Amino acid sequence: MSSIIVDVRSLEEWQYDGHAECTVNYPLDKFPSYIESLRTYDKVVLVCRSGNRANHAMDLLKKAGIKNVENKGTWQNVNCAKINGEAKPQKEKIDTPRTETLKVLIPTDFSVQAEYAYIMVQRLAERANIDIHFAHVLDVPDTVTMGKNGTIETCGEIDAGYVTSQKNIVERKLNNLKTLYGEDIQTHLILGKVTQATVKFAEENDFDLVVMGTKGAWGLKEMLSGTEAQSIARRSKVPLLTLMCDRSDLDIENILLVHDFTKNEKADLKLIHKLIKAFNTKIHLLQVVPRQTEREEQATLEAMKQFAAHNKLTNIQTHIIKDSDVEKGVTHFAQLSIMDIICIGTHGKGGFFHKSATEKLINHLFKPIISFHLEA
Repeated sequence: MSSIIVDVRSLEEWQYDGHAECTVNYPLDKFPSYIESLRTYDKVVLVCRSGNRANHAMDLLKKAGIKNVENKGTWQNVNCAKINGEAKPQKEKIDTPRTETLKVLIPTDFSVQAEYAYIMVQRLAERANIDIHFAHVLDVPDTVTMGKNGTIETCGEIDAGYVTSQKNIVERKLNNLKTLYGEDIQTHLILGKVTQATVKFAEENDFDLVVMGTKGAWGLKEMLSGTEAQSIARRSKVPLLTLMCDRSDLDIENILLVHDFTKNEKADLKLIHKLIKAFNTKIHLLQVVPRQTEREEQATLEAMKQFAAHNKLTNIQTHIIKDSDVEKGVTHFAQLSIMDIICIGTHGKGGFFHKSATEKLINHLFKPIISFHLEA
C-alpha cells in the first residue's frame, strides 16, 4: 500500500519552523494543482500546523473523489517510521460559557491569508458568540453598479458582460465558503475599490471587528504601496485584527496595549473589554520612550494607572521600555515577553510622508495585532 504524507503549510513554515523528514510540502494555496498527482497513492495523510489547513485540503481531495485521506493534525504528530502511529494528545479544550457576542467581518480574496483570518476567528469563537461575515470586493470603478436583482450596469466604458462573468465566479467561490465552513456564515459581494469598500461596509453594518490575514510588506513595496491591511487600519473606525500566519494554537492570556499614556487621547476599548470578559486576559500597558529621568518615569507610571482606572482596566501590569521608536520598542518587548495579541492605536495619518508605527507593526510583526483609531 503506497502512502504519502503531505504538509500543507507555507514553504517558509516548512523550511524554518521544522518538518517531518518523510513529508512533502504542498502549500494550501497551491494545493489544487497537486490533486491529480495524489490520485496515484492508496492513502494520503495530511498535516499542517494545527489541523485546520489539513482539513481544508482533505475536503478538496474528497470533492475530487479521493476518499482514503487522513487528517493527522499538527506535523509533529507524524511518525516517519510508522505512518499510522498514534497522534500526540492535543491540549484539552475547556468548554466555557459564551457571554460576549462579536460581529466579525473577514475580507476575503480566497487566499491562504483569508484562511488564517478564519482560523483566528474560530479561535475567538471558542469563548465568544461570533457572527461571521465574509466579504469579497470586486475591484471595479464607481461607474459600475449592481442592482437589487444582481444585474450589472455600466456607463459603457466597461463591458457589463465581462463584469457579470467575474461576479458569477466570485459568487461561486463565496458559496463554496459555506460548503467549507457551514451555513451559519454570511457572505457578501461588494463592488468598488478594496480599501474604501471594505471600510464603508464595515462601518455601515456596525461590525465589532475586521479580521485580515496579510503577507506583510518590506522595503520598496512598503514605501510605494504597502498592504491592504495597513490601508484599512489607516481608514477604518472599526478595529482591525491582522495576522501573518496560522494562529489556531493561540491562547489569549496576555494582551499588550501600546499607548502614549502621557497624552490626553480617547481610546475606544470596547473590543478589548469584550476580549477580557471572554478570555479572562491580563492587560499589559506599555509606554515606549527614547529616554526618561526618574521623575518623568514616575509621572508616566502614574498616567498609566490613571488611564487604567478611567477605562476600568483592573488586571493590569505596567511597563516602560526605552527605545528609539515605537516599532522597535514593541518588537523588542515582544521578544522578551510572551504577549498573545498586541493592541495599538492609530491617528490614521500613515502615508508616504508620514510613517505610522501602527502600520509598520502590521507589516513587520508576526504576532496578531489589533489596531484602533484614537481621538485627540
